[in-house]
Amino acid sequence: MIDKIAKTVQSIEILFGTLFISIFFITIIIQVFSRYLGITVSWTGEVAMYSFTWAVFLGAGAMTYEDKHFAFTSLFLYLIVMSFTLAILYYGVIITMKFWNYRWIDIPQMSMGYTWLCVPILGATTTLYCINHIVTYVKRFRMEA
Repeated sequence: MIDKIAKTVQSIEILFGTLFISIFFITIIIQVFSRYLGITVSWTGEVAMYSFTWAVFLGAGAMTYEDKHFAFTSLFLYLIVMSFTLAILYYGVIITMKFWNYRWIDIPQMSMGYTWLCVPILGATTTLYCINHIVTYVKRFRMEA
């Protein structure tokens, strides 16, 4: 059951990670051509930076599911990593709430909270993946015993 939930969440992370990396590349292309044409497009820097940040954080969580980001070999290591991801979740919520009313410089309609929201999302999804790995590890251990 938890593996199915984790796989679905990972698929959503990959989808949104791909979306954000696409936004990053499109924004960079717009920035390059606008500079070439001598047109000032001030919002491209912030959009590129924040979309890249989201892509990296979502990708890090998705790779944890597949054991491509961290390679765990014992229950103890899963628990250590999960304690770290719970801290990311906790402090990610705090920092997101703290900066929620701050605004982007070039696009003041955008809240900085949306920028920081990728941190607690990384913490939550990576915690889910660690739980999934722990359940799988325990099931495998029971089958061998």
